[in-house]
Formats: sequence, C-alpha cells, structure tokens
Amino acid sequence: MLLLAAVGLLIVTLSLFSIYKSRKVSLLNEYENLMEDLQIIADDICSNLDAGDPEYDSFLETTAKVQAEGENFSYLLLDSTGIVISPQFMEGKELVMKDIRPVDVETPAYLAEVWGEDCLVIRYQFPDRPLELAGVFDMKYLFADVRYTIATFLLVLALFFGLLLLVFWVWVIPAVERIMARKEQAERELTIARELQAKALTQDFPHDPRCEVSAVLRAMKEVGGDIYRCRLIGRKLYFVVGDVSDKGTAAAFMMFLISSTIQSRVAHGAPLAGLMDDINGLLCDNPDYEMFCTLFLGAVDLDTLELEYCNAGHTRTLLDGAFLAQDPQLIVGIDSDFRYHTQRVQLKSGDRILVYTDGVTEARDENRAFFGEKRLRDWMQARPAEESCAGTCEALLDTIARFRGKAPQNDDIAVMCIKIL
Repeated sequence: MLLLAAVGLLIVTLSLFSIYKSRKVSLLNEYENLMEDLQIIADDICSNLDAGDPEYDSFLETTAKVQAEGENFSYLLLDSTGIVISPQFMEGKELVMKDIRPVDVETPAYLAEVWGEDCLVIRYQFPDRPLELAGVFDMKYLFADVRYTIATFLLVLALFFGLLLLVFWVWVIPAVERIMARKEQAERELTIARELQAKALTQDFPHDPRCEVSAVLRAMKEVGGDIYRCRLIGRKLYFVVGDVSDKGTAAAFMMFLISSTIQSRVAHGAPLAGLMDDINGLLCDNPDYEMFCTLFLGAVDLDTLELEYCNAGHTRTLLDGAFLAQDPQLIVGIDSDFRYHTQRVQLKSGDRILVYTDGVTEARDENRAFFGEKRLRDWMQARPAEESCAGTCEALLDTIARFRGKAPQNDDIAVMCIKIL
C-alpha cells in the first residue's frame, strides 16, 4: 500500500510539473501567435495614419466589434505616456495591471490582473511612432482547451488509480496475505522441525569412567536429515548415527520417530539386528513419506569391551586409523522382508570409534574434488592420543571447512566419537 501511494505521489508530482512546463510552453506559443496579430494590426494602423486617418478609424472599428461580440480579449492603443487613445471605453485612462508576472524575461508578455481577471498582456511598441499597442487576453478564454485537456487527464488519472486500487484491493492484498500465511506456516513447520530434531539428538552424553562420548551436527540448511543418539543402559553403551534421505519437517519427524523407537527398544534390551528390522519395517510401513535411511547401530559392552554393530548402508566406521569390517546390508526403508545381522569386534583401552555421515567423505572443494575416505583415514591416524572426543569432532569439522574453502556445504554433517578409557 505504501509503495502504491509512493508511485501515485510520484506520478502526480510529475504530472503537475509537466502541466506547469506545458503551460509555460503554451503561453510562449500563444505569445508568438498573438504578437503576429498585433504586428498586423499595428501595420494597419500605420497604413491608416499614413493615409491621413488620425482618428484610427480602422482600429476603432475592430476593437468596437470585438467588444460588441463579447470576446474575452481587447486591443488597446496607448500614447507614449501610457494613456489609452482608443477604444472609447478606455480612452484617456491608464492600463492598470496588478500582480504582474513576466512570462519570460526575453518577451514583452506578462501575466497580470486586469479589470479583475487574470489576463495575458502583450505589449507591442511601434518602431517609428510614439505609440504602443497592447493586447489583453482573458486567461480563462485563452486556455479553455488546455483546461479541458488537463481536466480530462486528471479524470483519466483518477480512474486509472481507482482501477489500480481496486485491483490492488481485490487481487494484490489477498495474494500478499496468502504469501504471508504460507510463510508463517513454513516458519511454524520449521520451528516444529527444529524442536523434533533437537529431541531426536542426544543433548547430554553419558558420563562413565570407562568411556567418553561426544557428537556434533552441522546442518546444511535450517533443519537437517542427520541423526545421532547415545545412551548408557546398565554396562552397555548404545549409540546410533544415521542419515534420513529427506529434509525439513517430514525428515525431522522421521528422525524423531527413529530416535524414539531406538530409545524405547534398547531400554527393554532389544537385540541390535531385531531393532534394525523394526526400524526398517517402520519406514516401509509409511509409504506416504517415501523416505529411506542409512543407519549405524552399535553397542559397547563396557565390561568385556566388545563392540557389536549393525551397518545398514551407512558410511564405513573408523576404529582409530582403520575401517571396521562391513558386510553389505540394505538401506533401511527399501525392503520390509530384509533381515539384518550384526558383527562384532574386540576393543581395547585407548581405542577411538568415529562414526559419521556421508557429508564428511562427500564434502567437495572448489575444484569439485571429494574429501574421501582415504583423506579421512589418514586424518584419523594422525590424531593425538590425548585428544578428547569433543576435540576430535570439532577438529574434523574445521578440517572439512578448510578443505572446502569457498565451496558451499553440500550436505548435512554428523560426527560421533567414542573413546574407550
């Protein structure tokens, strides 16, 4: 609405300025035309005077006819002192002008109040006689056509703005309201997605003298599709890192659903393979979401230091500087009949487990080169033994950021580090 008002004000200002300029141009054009008439009349008067007509009969007849017909202009003949010689209704008087405004500094034309009316006065000085001819033209008569044109223009302008306002009121305002409503709805959904994502992620990591855990998530957009969760139940440390195929509210809801399912099932001692089967069935039984998910489920027995894990199409997990053995298993959400199985590896004190999503290895630099598994493995081998899990996670994010340079982040990144003490 403010924009429409500003445009309207600009158009009105430009219109008034154009009217002002065109009025001055019209006055100068009228001056040129009327000056020609005055010169013709002056030549006639000079001819009559040369022919011995000192009473200026021809001029008197002309001006008398003008006044008799009620025209809105008059011709006056003045002597060298400015006293009117003819016509008779002004004979012996001065031409009194009030509120005099020159039309142009280079022309003997003035706008002035004469006989109570706003008039255009043009004065012509005889070149070889002590006489002056003045034309007094009523502005209302002179610019009747111009006023009609201006009135028509203003009427069309008013109708145009009325139509524009009607269109704005009927179409633009509802369209803006719909856009704002969709924006508010999107913001509400985004807020819900953030809340669901926060609930799906572990905020307070377990504290145990036998292990250390830390994880970070750096989403590409406001809400990512990556998930991590960690929980200590008895003497077993359960953890999961996953990557949901979608983004936004639907992905956040699915993340929350997976996280809740894992938390609920591990609390009742569910085996990892059976838990992965349940999550697979959960995604397959909700075809409306059309999502799938890569997951790495793990459980560390802190008494025996045995790691049991199940990898469903997820990235390869690092144990210190080497990748864990990984049997090929389907991504979760593809086939409800697929049955998952677990693998085991013996850990020892000082071992570090690094679980991550493909946003790490598939990060690209400015030349479109991937960060890759080899670079990640070499980086992990070079980490100092005394480094904390939180330090390892942050250092990896910084390393990837430096590798990308000016290239944008092209996927969500989730990293979890577990250290056996």
